[in-house]
Amino acid sequence: MRRRFFWLVVGWALGMSTSVWTRRRLRRTVERYTPEHLRRELAERSSAVADQGADLLRRVRQIRDGTGHEHDNLHADHDSRRRHRPVRPVT
Repeated sequence: MRRRFFWLVVGWALGMSTSVWTRRRLRRTVERYTPEHLRRELAERSSAVADQGADLLRRVRQIRDGTGHEHDNLHADHDSRRRHRPVRPVT
C-alpha cells in the first residue's frame, strides 16, 4: 500500500511539473514568434471584452436588485403556506 501511494504521489508531482514546464515553454515560444502589434491588439481586445462583461454584470445586478425582492416575497408567502401543516379542527 505504501508503494502505491508513493508512486501515485510521484506520478502526480511529475505530471504537474511537466505541465507547468510545457505551459511556460509554449508561452515563451508564442511570445517570440508573435509580432508586437498583434500582441498589443489582442491585449486591447481582451480588456474591451472584460469591460463589456463587467458592464453586463452590473446591469444584471441592477435588474435583480430592482425587481428581485418583490418576486422573492411573493414566492416566500406561497411556499410558507404550502409547507404549513394543517391543524385539525377542534371538536
